[in-house]
Amino acid sequence: MQSTCKKKRYEQNTIRQFINYTAYFFNWKDQSGTGQVQYSDLLAFIGHCSGQGDSPRLINRKLSAVRRYYEYLQQEGVVIKNPASGLFLRGRRTAIPANLLEKEELQRLYENYHAYDLRTARNKVILSLVINQALATGELARLQPAHIRLRSGKLQVPGSRHSNGRILDLEAYQVIGLQEYIRKTRPAILRAIRKKSSRPGRKARNPDLKHLESRLFTSMNGGSCMKNSLKHLTNALKLINPQIKDLKQIRQSVIAHWLKHEDVRTVQYKAGHKHVSTTERYQLTNLEDLQEALNIYHPLK
Repeated sequence: MQSTCKKKRYEQNTIRQFINYTAYFFNWKDQSGTGQVQYSDLLAFIGHCSGQGDSPRLINRKLSAVRRYYEYLQQEGVVIKNPASGLFLRGRRTAIPANLLEKEELQRLYENYHAYDLRTARNKVILSLVINQALATGELARLQPAHIRLRSGKLQVPGSRHSNGRILDLEAYQVIGLQEYIRKTRPAILRAIRKKSSRPGRKARNPDLKHLESRLFTSMNGGSCMKNSLKHLTNALKLINPQIKDLKQIRQSVIAHWLKHEDVRTVQYKAGHKHVSTTERYQLTNLEDLQEALNIYHPLK
């Protein structure tokens, strides 16, 4: 574990803290007489720490140490699951996917979103990439035309500081839609931006045409940010299904669906997750256990 932490360039004090907290947990575990570590053990450990007067912040640091220890064991092939994945207390993020959509609901979203102009034609292509490849909003903004491989039916998703790059299969109907978008819709959007005639209203001043031409998706007014464009798409989807919150919810739903049919490592690759523990949060049994944990411990202040 120490060598792994050094590879990730953790500070020496941080490494020492991880080791001490992990040793503290397993010392408590041995005294409690429990066997293999389960979620229930971690819940009991949280209760023990709370009884000792530990703050939620300190408890989260201890949980983080245990989580990283099991990430190390996973990398070494010693264990398959990380019992501490996704478990946080209030005061820290509780990144538990909620209000997930069924596959049929996702498909209905796509079918009922109608393209009738350049903006909606672009948005329908974006929606297909979220529903089928679970792309994050940042990844959509970084896509370039060269990342679409129409001949082989592949999509290359560039990596970033927060996600891994990967190559994903495109559905047959996506290949047709992307071909139409790249050959007709996108050039028309760029022409409209150049002529400053995309639509009435506010337009970006002096748009960076070189930058826009390098991107697969651009805003309609020539701005460099896609945030408002994606917000308009989300608002339109809410009219189709009021349960829709944002595109992140759709991405999470796709990942959870993948895990019903594929192993966690395959889904980790497809989702671009840096750590397998991130992927494990989407497993149905984990979600149920984590929600129960939140119901018990979330009120800690």
